[in-house]
Amino acid sequence: MPPRNYLNQINALIEQYTLADFVLSSELTIEPRREMQYYLRGQLIFQDESGLYFTEYLDFFEGQLDKLMYTYHYQDVHAQLIFRYDNANHKPPLVFITHKHLPDKIIPAAVPTLNDVLIEIVELNNW
Repeated sequence: MPPRNYLNQINALIEQYTLADFVLSSELTIEPRREMQYYLRGQLIFQDESGLYFTEYLDFFEGQLDKLMYTYHYQDVHAQLIFRYDNANHKPPLVFITHKHLPDKIIPAAVPTLNDVLIEIVELNNW
């Protein structure tokens, strides 16, 4: 997938959710890095003042998209973790690289898309 297509999809997805009644505000920053690499940083604040804060470090090599690093952190109005997906290294190391943090545990999880995470948030809140 060409970088422009992916970045346009992310912009369109955020715009789609921003137009929904349950989103109060959104931000997205796209920073070009080395050749064919991009760093995305964004946030969506929802009607209950919970927030999704996310980053993606992307590499587009020979038409293939590789998420080198990602974090999708969803928290409540009091900044308490609801869930977070990431692929960060841990000390001591986890048995699995891609994982999901919950308030009381860390579990293995497939690499989600931003859309996957937004659908999970909508379903969790019955919006």
